[in-house]
Amino acid sequence: MSRLARRPIVLVLAATLAAGGDAFAEKHHRKGEKKERRAEEKAKAPAAPRDWARFPAVVERTTSEDVVGLGDVHGGYDRLVTLLSAAGLIKPAPESPVGHAWEGGRRTLVSVGDLIDKGDQGTSVIDLMRTLEAEAAAAGGAVIVTLGNHEAEFLADPTNKKATKEFVPELRAKGLDPEGVANGEGPYGDWLRNRPLAAKVNGWFFSHGGNTAGRSTSALGQRFRASVDANDWGAPFLIGDDSILEAQKWWKQGGVDADLAALQARHIVFGHDPGAFDQPGRIATALDGKLFRIDVGMSPAVDYSHGALLIIHRANGGEQASSLDASGRRMVLWNGPA
Repeated sequence: MSRLARRPIVLVLAATLAAGGDAFAEKHHRKGEKKERRAEEKAKAPAAPRDWARFPAVVERTTSEDVVGLGDVHGGYDRLVTLLSAAGLIKPAPESPVGHAWEGGRRTLVSVGDLIDKGDQGTSVIDLMRTLEAEAAAAGGAVIVTLGNHEAEFLADPTNKKATKEFVPELRAKGLDPEGVANGEGPYGDWLRNRPLAAKVNGWFFSHGGNTAGRSTSALGQRFRASVDANDWGAPFLIGDDSILEAQKWWKQGGVDADLAALQARHIVFGHDPGAFDQPGRIATALDGKLFRIDVGMSPAVDYSHGALLIIHRANGGEQASSLDASGRRMVLWNGPA
């Protein structure tokens, strides 16, 4: 082949390589811009600083009424309604914007978070839980919704892969800016940013992942306040591999008795890992009732079950923990002193 014949090929190849280089550079430029935007968003002050007196880091409550634990819902609104109805905690209320009202009286319902993602009805789940919070408080009861890792990850970065599949499209369908919501704007943003890290009701400690790493409720609260006040929802304390929201199988390292002693509690209740204790689809307990896993994979996206609640009942100086499924079937899991 002559030099003149080869020249067009060389020119085409050079142009192709140049175009490829430009595309590569543009891709990395966009990534850089995205990181810069997220850094600016993180540095930006939230819509309003948190009122820690009104929204404490760890909610503590004492009650003689039943305490009910709810695991990860993950956008499974219809199954949530069926489950809460089976427990007599809600009733139909056509006049209500959410279609249901609190029927639990003075009982306490504790959700360990992860209301969003996986299923596509996360905003409906939040709407219901927000409504029940106010109605339960007015009736002398309580609805407590703690922070899950999916909520924390959304607040840290609303462009994360988990959120962009379901929750972000839900927000946009309502005409809401996900970045603004993550920064505390509007009812959803305000509510999400004011979730407690954990709850302690009587001798029962509730948190999403359960790994307190031997910290007291006071120490947990201090670490949480520091992260939130710094607008650092992605802090390793919150969503690191060994964190209180993300850790799995943490009890296998031992130290559960030390964790309980530091918390001044007798039981730890957590969600997050529906396979913990090798009983997916059912509430499971371990270490003679010291640990209860209440994530039963109730979201249709997971579909291990249609849901189950942990019912803690006090009577005659003792306590009984039972599971209640969506059909109303009840099974005793543990009996012991109060």
